[in-house]
Amino acid sequence: MKKRYTVISTILVLLFIIFATHTLWLEAIAKFLVVGDGDISRADAIVILGSGGPERVERGVELYKSGYGAKIIITGEELNLPGFRINWSQLAMREAVASGVPQKAIILEERPSSTYEDAVYVKEDMLSGNFKSAIVVSSNYHTRRAKVIFKKVFRDQKDISLQFSPADYKYFQTREWWTREKELVTVVNEYCKLIFYFFKYII
Repeated sequence: MKKRYTVISTILVLLFIIFATHTLWLEAIAKFLVVGDGDISRADAIVILGSGGPERVERGVELYKSGYGAKIIITGEELNLPGFRINWSQLAMREAVASGVPQKAIILEERPSSTYEDAVYVKEDMLSGNFKSAIVVSSNYHTRRAKVIFKKVFRDQKDISLQFSPADYKYFQTREWWTREKELVTVVNEYCKLIFYFFKYII
């Protein structure tokens, strides 16, 4: 009987600890998705990963205008919208040009349809352009997966350095993310993709 009470008491204590600290570990779950190099240095190219929100282009343009790169590589897949078809990278290029980036400074990479293909084709572009460094820009919640994949694909290119710069997505705030539907969907979706990518590409 005493042993039974001990087990029940232990379970209750653990449940209390989990409940009392749930804010800390739930926020840590979301923060884990965000990675970035705090002190960004100038690179040969700025890579804007496609199929995300406008924050990616805004961050890439900001870095370009601040002198962090002379070229911008924009990736993106084809968008099938009602009435017309266009590639995301083309839309992003128009936004970048409208923001003051010369079109001749932009390299469009229209082949990728996933983060893994982003890395594969950007690698080809960097090798053909003799680029030795790049700053990879993506939405904050996507940077962990992007970094894992890019490091995997570029592992045989020891002379190419990669930095990662997260773009703030207005619908992704790590504080109390579990109380808002958009953030909840984003976090769950990103972890599902992380697990999928890990088994498909990493191991």
